[in-house]
Amino acid sequence: MKNIILVIIMYILGSVPFSYILVKLVKGVDIRTVGSRNVGATNAGRVLGFWGFLVAFLLDMSKSFVPLFILKHFCLYPPETLLILGMVAIFGHTFTIFLNFKGGKGVATAVGVYLAVSPISLGVAFVAFILVALLFRMVSLSSIIAAIVLLISVFYLESSTFLKIATLFVVVFVIYKHKDNIKRILNGTEKKIGEKIG
Repeated sequence: MKNIILVIIMYILGSVPFSYILVKLVKGVDIRTVGSRNVGATNAGRVLGFWGFLVAFLLDMSKSFVPLFILKHFCLYPPETLLILGMVAIFGHTFTIFLNFKGGKGVATAVGVYLAVSPISLGVAFVAFILVALLFRMVSLSSIIAAIVLLISVFYLESSTFLKIATLFVVVFVIYKHKDNIKRILNGTEKKIGEKIG
């Protein structure tokens, strides 16, 4: 029963659409009607500027990291259980109950999960993200490459077979959620960092 309650809590926490709330409060518009129409930090940044991206990203990251940090350090939950709960939060973010099950792509929430579960692997992926962002100025491409690097890092740095397999599913899911971005990258229409709307 306790684990079922935790799953429900993590799903609800993951479902909180911070980018939607932030843009609605500041601009009075529905983020689903502007920019890429995605309910995520990158689109919040297109509407509000860099500060909007940063605030939305940190909030989306914290809704997975904070509860997992508490469960890890105060309740002594093992990494495998933390990752399962983290995957539930990612699922909640991408299929939020508050917006007819249509949410973001899960990158920021996944960052919070791996900051709690495998911070060194995340650090390696973060370096890859920064390098790709500097070279190509595309958040989507940077996120995809960082996800692949995260997977490779987990396979090399972690001993748990479960963590490796679960990370494979997380990475494939995140890349799948970027399928429209991949199409735009290939045809040269993907928006670059710094492009703002409205």
